[in-house]
Amino acid sequence: MQTHTVATADAFAADGPSKLSALDQARRIKDGSLNSAELVEHYLSRIAKHDSTLNAFIDVQANTARREAERADRDRREGIIRGPFHGVPTAVKDHHMVRFTRTTLGSRSFSWLWSPVDDGVVRRLRNAGFVILGKTTMSELGLLPIIEPAHGRATCNPWDVTRTAGGSSGGAGAAVAAGLLPIAPGSDGAGSVRIPASLNGLYGLKPTRRLVRDNSEQIDPLGLTTLGPLARSLDDTAALLDVLTGSDGTYLRRSREPAPKLRIGVVTVPPTGEVDPRILALVDLAIERLREAGHHVERREPPKGTLEEFTPIYQRLISSIPAIQLKRLEPTTRWFVEAGRRVTPADAMRRFRSMEERGNNAMVGLDVILTPTIGVLAPKVGEFAHLPPREHFEASAVLGMFTAIANLTGQPGLTVPFGKIEGMPIGIQLLGRKGDDALLLQLARIFDPPT
Repeated sequence: MQTHTVATADAFAADGPSKLSALDQARRIKDGSLNSAELVEHYLSRIAKHDSTLNAFIDVQANTARREAERADRDRREGIIRGPFHGVPTAVKDHHMVRFTRTTLGSRSFSWLWSPVDDGVVRRLRNAGFVILGKTTMSELGLLPIIEPAHGRATCNPWDVTRTAGGSSGGAGAAVAAGLLPIAPGSDGAGSVRIPASLNGLYGLKPTRRLVRDNSEQIDPLGLTTLGPLARSLDDTAALLDVLTGSDGTYLRRSREPAPKLRIGVVTVPPTGEVDPRILALVDLAIERLREAGHHVERREPPKGTLEEFTPIYQRLISSIPAIQLKRLEPTTRWFVEAGRRVTPADAMRRFRSMEERGNNAMVGLDVILTPTIGVLAPKVGEFAHLPPREHFEASAVLGMFTAIANLTGQPGLTVPFGKIEGMPIGIQLLGRKGDDALLLQLARIFDPPT
């Protein structure tokens, strides 16, 4: 089944096999019309050419990737196919443990952390056949929705390198959008998959809480964070969700089924700030397409909640990361962690339960909620750099005003590319009931290809 694949940014136009979706690459490796070693060299070449501009990678493991690709080709010749993405390159965010590499969590505070083994998610990716090219950049400790370290280079958006690629999974978003990777996983604690996916013109899914198991419960007992795919096609998104969940193609199969007629609520008022009227006009176009497909669409009020109410919950989560060296943190992160250590577990839980209940109530009588993914265009790199820590966090947090609610409720959230403004991609977000991840993928087919 052929499906639409989102184009890469013009300045980084895909060439050769990078024009293909990840699943198409896997099919060609399997039938012998493409081999993994050639594909890996192709992406390594693109990384060497473009990543000095984008800064999507913190580490490129070229020699290891070449050896893994050679093994994949040897296995294929012997009739061994290790998984649905046999021989296809990807990379992982820099909070994953990859054998014989450092894991910094985007921070000088963890420059000492080295792992002799792969973590469970990386093992899952390898078992699916992926070749790991390296590690993608992230904001420090995954805190901010931008990647602009004071002691390093910002991760830039391939559609306009003067603008942010978003965060915290911004390296993954920039790399996939620029054709430096065909597909990549990210993680999402308040929008960290959906924000960079939207800003870079990709599909990005935050799955239902605990659908993807990653042993994070000790640090995150509330279940705010989860792993999810960033991809240029819906099929790739669903197939990577299958890998992350350990499903045997279930989500890919179900995503191709027609969506039933649904009751859809539209929320366009964020907890703080305003939405660019041009983005609201694109939401109106999305509403028209849904109605033409036979769905009932109605306007809804947003769930009540404020950034001030959410911030202590997130502060408690970030401050729970063990072995943080406070003196080596960026000023905004240090302020955030110090404040989080003053938030008691009971206070964080009380706030969480209250906001979760209000978010769940917003779904009453609905199957899906439609929102802008982000209410503004991608900010310029350095736009918030002059601000003191609290203001720096609050200014950048505007990017997550529509995304964080799904982390509180645990429901799935999918951002879908839907047009451009001033040449910059715009995403619309679909929020579903818990467990309705496949339904969101089905519904997104209505917008495939995007406007």
